[in-house]
Amino acid sequence: MSCSSSSRLLLPRRAPASGVFAAVERDTRALALSDAERFNYYPATPLAVVSWIFEGALHPVQMVGTVTGEPALSAPLPRLTLAGPQRRPRASWSPGPVHALSVAFRPEDLARLAGVRGTALMDGIAPLAEVASRAFLDACLSVFEGSDAGPFARVENALAPLWRDARPAAPAPFLGEWLRGLAGTAVLSGAGQGLRQVQRRIKAWTGQSHRDLQRYSRVEDAMARMSAHRRDGGIDWAGLAGGAGFADQSHLGREVRRVTGLSPARLEARIAQDEAFWFYRLLGEHVRRP
Repeated sequence: MSCSSSSRLLLPRRAPASGVFAAVERDTRALALSDAERFNYYPATPLAVVSWIFEGALHPVQMVGTVTGEPALSAPLPRLTLAGPQRRPRASWSPGPVHALSVAFRPEDLARLAGVRGTALMDGIAPLAEVASRAFLDACLSVFEGSDAGPFARVENALAPLWRDARPAAPAPFLGEWLRGLAGTAVLSGAGQGLRQVQRRIKAWTGQSHRDLQRYSRVEDAMARMSAHRRDGGIDWAGLAGGAGFADQSHLGREVRRVTGLSPARLEARIAQDEAFWFYRLLGEHVRRP
């Protein structure tokens, strides 16, 4: 578990398994944040995310950087939502203190747990009650009612019985590890084991091609290397690009911009200076390898 003053990155217990990939809990009730500091910026992701809002409200941000400098906000999110994989970075804003938990699932695991393909909500978000099975919805609703443990522990406890009926799995805390396992499963599934058949299975399960999914893994590796370079006192962008599997520094810039909306240098500056980029700081801690 990684911590900051108001947010925590949580990884699943190995037993009992629950199908969870990872989770983030954000609690600003003890903080005095400005309007600008109550934004929340997130990268594109191949994962599906279920979110609980325990206190406060969150508005999806439709547009930032307009002529007036004011964001365009949509209606507040329901207290329990499902977001499908997002191919573009996104943002939200809270008008006051908020306590929320977001739990990420591999799309293929969510389909087993909830009876809904995360890919059906590609780039979208919906109230969980409108899309999930009754059993999964009831398990998620029970998280609001419990008080004997923290929210994430309640999620894992509620989902464990459903997951035991699905299949056993070991946690894969990095996107790269998930993709390697996914490719192996695709090779062993079905009669056809040719490259095109494997690629079709991966796209059917995740909604994205294996090539597109590899972008997330490379950017994850780049973020780990950014953390390491930062600790060493500076970032060698060309060396970082080569080490993370990019063709060159320009390739690194294009891929990072597609996932985060910012150039690597600009992203690094926002992570260091901007409270609204708290999620990226948590990711930096998570992907930091020995």
